[in-house]
Amino acid sequence: MKRPWLPMVVMAVSAAACRENPVPAPRSRVTVRALEAPHVARAVALYPGETLGELLVRAGMGAGEVAAWLAPARSKLDARRLPAWTRVVVLCRWGVEPQAVRVTLERNELVLEKDGSGTVGARLEPRPVRERVEVKSGTIDRSLFATFEKLGEGDELATAVAEIFAWQVDFHRDLRRGDQVTAAFVRRECDGELVGYGQVLAATLVNAGNTLRAFRFAWNGSAGYYDENGRPLRRQFLRSPLPYSRVTSGFSLSRRHPILGRRLPHFGVDYAAPEGTPVRATADGVVAFVGMKGGGGKTVEVRHSGGFVTAYLHLSRFASGLAVGKRVGQGEVIGYVGSTGLATGPHLDYRVLRNGRYVNPARMGSDPPPPLSGSAQEAFQGEKARLEALLAGARRGEASRAGEVLAGGG
Repeated sequence: MKRPWLPMVVMAVSAAACRENPVPAPRSRVTVRALEAPHVARAVALYPGETLGELLVRAGMGAGEVAAWLAPARSKLDARRLPAWTRVVVLCRWGVEPQAVRVTLERNELVLEKDGSGTVGARLEPRPVRERVEVKSGTIDRSLFATFEKLGEGDELATAVAEIFAWQVDFHRDLRRGDQVTAAFVRRECDGELVGYGQVLAATLVNAGNTLRAFRFAWNGSAGYYDENGRPLRRQFLRSPLPYSRVTSGFSLSRRHPILGRRLPHFGVDYAAPEGTPVRATADGVVAFVGMKGGGGKTVEVRHSGGFVTAYLHLSRFASGLAVGKRVGQGEVIGYVGSTGLATGPHLDYRVLRNGRYVNPARMGSDPPPPLSGSAQEAFQGEKARLEALLAGARRGEASRAGEVLAGGG
């Protein structure tokens, strides 16, 4: 039997259902694509001596594309002089098209970002950086760097500790397995993530049974490191012109030359290191020679007080602006490791002359300067007692306290 009223009932019920449960309108294709387009983050760190532009090329940008990102960056900072190991994150749509670059600075974050028209803009966003005192102690097994890595700290801290004791210890040859290191230092964090280090406040190094101590102390606007008696650790000469490397050949009056094949004197110490490793002047002085010098290849010579001259051979290149007559400071970069001249591979041949005669750099030393006196010594002893308590806490296995007030000077 036909029911002519049934379609009308069905239509009425359907209309009521639609009013109570409306069908959502379909999303536009453009919106869906925008929501679903993935942004792939590439996190990289700036190598020593590398510029931001070079890093962006290494992160996958084309050379022409990099210019569009560097132009706005230069309005906020010097993109050529960022600290080594600066953290940079590149955000790319579909993992290909760069959309944003975030550069983590000490107190700010530089944000480079494309707008809807494809123009790159730049802004600085403040970062909530928290500083706290940490104390870490460990046993040296392979190297100082490996020890601090095992303690959860970066190469910057290991380098800072090595530089404090650079006048007492040659870290290329003097370290022994089983040596002990302890350091009290300022750690800088943002959102629980390490962003850098402040000053090392104190450190001890037990090397071959000999205990070395260093305490940071500021007086009359200058700060330095002193031993437990208040004697400055700084000497006229660093023990090594490289912050860290491997000794491959020592001072000798008769050594078989690796290229010439006959026995000849070797008046220096050879340090093997990757090409491009920065070479430091071991003492304050004046540049006496810059250029090619026979089998030594690209060479720098620096004249110092006391009749000393230091020579740095087989360099790949010289530091920018280096010239005869220029004054250089202890630790200043004067060139970079290479293999120019008669060399089988990248290394530095470091030589020292005194009054025109070669001396063994490994045996060269200088008398320590006199200790602090008067009110400076009294103030130092008070600061030393505070820092010794910090170091003793680490040796007892106590956890360092976050947010501890840093007293005693900058």
